[in-house]
Amino acid sequence: NGYHILEAWNTKTKQNIPMTELLRCKGYDHENRNSLDNRRCNLRPATQADNTKNKRRQKNNTSGIAGVGWMKRLNKWRARITIDDKPVYLGIFENKDDAIRARLQAEKQYFCEFAPQKHLFELYNI
Repeated sequence: NGYHILEAWNTKTKQNIPMTELLRCKGYDHENRNSLDNRRCNLRPATQADNTKNKRRQKNNTSGIAGVGWMKRLNKWRARITIDDKPVYLGIFENKDDAIRARLQAEKQYFCEFAPQKHLFELYNI
């Protein structure tokens, strides 16, 4: 598969040491979000704030899209995004696609190349 898997265990902290630390590549992000894929083409310079933007959607997500969820009591879709550790509400929508577009537009505006769902931009005309 082309991945080089190395693990290191810190006996003091009882935690795995991230590969980027071992390689002295702190300040880098895995573009494809696979922390085992340490190919040079998958690592890009990133601040910690940039790195937190490139997260996967949560397991309890109801829409399949990060930042978009179903509001049962309103029977509508909500879109939101987190900027500088603060939630920003993008709106309540009747239509799921409208909520997705709002989220993706906010990702493009605030996250740029670190947008976790940039692969959907073309599909939703963003």
